[in-house]
Amino acid sequence: MKRFFHMLIAAVALLSATGCSDWFTPQEPEMHMVLLYVAATEQSVSNYAEGNITDLVSGYVPNKSSKTESLLIFLQKRDAASATTRSEAILYRYYSNKSGQVFRDVVANYGIDFNACDPASFEQVLDAAEAECNPTKRTLIFSSHGTGWMPRGYFDGKGDFTRAGTRMYARAGEEETTAISKLPAAVESIGYDSKTKAELDIRDFASVAGKYHWNAMLLDCCYMGAVEAAYQLRNCCDWILASPTEILINGFPYSAILEKVLKEPNATGYEYICQKYYEMYQNMSGQSQSGTIALIDCSQLDALAGICANIISTRRTEMQAVYRLGVQHYFYRSSKDYFFDLTHWIEQFATEEQFALFQAQMDKAVPFKAATAEFIGLKIDHFSGLSCYIPSSSYPNLNAYYKQLAWNQATKVVE
Repeated sequence: MKRFFHMLIAAVALLSATGCSDWFTPQEPEMHMVLLYVAATEQSVSNYAEGNITDLVSGYVPNKSSKTESLLIFLQKRDAASATTRSEAILYRYYSNKSGQVFRDVVANYGIDFNACDPASFEQVLDAAEAECNPTKRTLIFSSHGTGWMPRGYFDGKGDFTRAGTRMYARAGEEETTAISKLPAAVESIGYDSKTKAELDIRDFASVAGKYHWNAMLLDCCYMGAVEAAYQLRNCCDWILASPTEILINGFPYSAILEKVLKEPNATGYEYICQKYYEMYQNMSGQSQSGTIALIDCSQLDALAGICANIISTRRTEMQAVYRLGVQHYFYRSSKDYFFDLTHWIEQFATEEQFALFQAQMDKAVPFKAATAEFIGLKIDHFSGLSCYIPSSSYPNLNAYYKQLAWNQATKVVE
């Protein structure tokens, strides 16, 4: 017996020395945190921000005592009484009880002077969420305005201001929609603060969000399904769910999101969400039947960039001869021609062999994509799931900015 005891001690020591002591140590459960970040001080987004939250929590909500799941929601919206006043910026934790009733606790109140679209503020909320949940898995749902990779303030600069002339300000599915000619000017950006006109540049967004690694980012912002934006974010997360066009004010199918994100954080679960997104808009009528969505595998984007770099370097003359407006696009005004279909563009100038390699890699990078036949009157005849910028000499400032993006540094689209 004494000999057995000594043998047991020796075995434990050996296991510990070889890194196997964890077998004897109870493992902490993995915590999966979902953070919905809503920066909604612009009126059109603000009007529906709380409705989207209500939709989200009408589905599955983690139990208060859960050791493996948590839901945090940050909300800052436009004050109902003023065009330039923000509401209080608050980070909440939502949870359900055994009867399924949903409650929320305040994690942090940042007050009305908080600017949700400032990089430092964004980081402050992410840090607070991290401290609250101590997660091992993370999903970020970001809801606001969006312009993909476009530089901060570009739409609001002299001679560069545009409005989303066909944006549906009425919630899709409602009986009446605002006439296109009467739509107010709307600045697009990755988040937009109506008081200060602050926006999150895609590089700042990536820098701050990349402080923590995310299983997935669901980007409920217009034009975020751009290869430039996805490539900038490729090291921040494993998967991106985004649209290369605008997104109607309904946003994502929020009531169907949370359980899939928490229970099935993988390609299958994310494809399900994309399918539900497509079905939501496909089942609407009239101009509301407008929706595009793509699932992007970030692990495949470096290989995609390498293939594109080779095509561009060997076929630059042919690339420069492409008629830009002959390529499938996702915008409505030709004076604002920033978002084209990536595959349709590459097809115009790549050799047959090059295009075959490109297409094979695109199938890996975008394993799921879906689009309605039209997007508010714009026919979608070609849809790869990713948009891209086709350089134009008409935009020297934009081209100069574009050179700073990681995608251009990898592919040299703009020399």
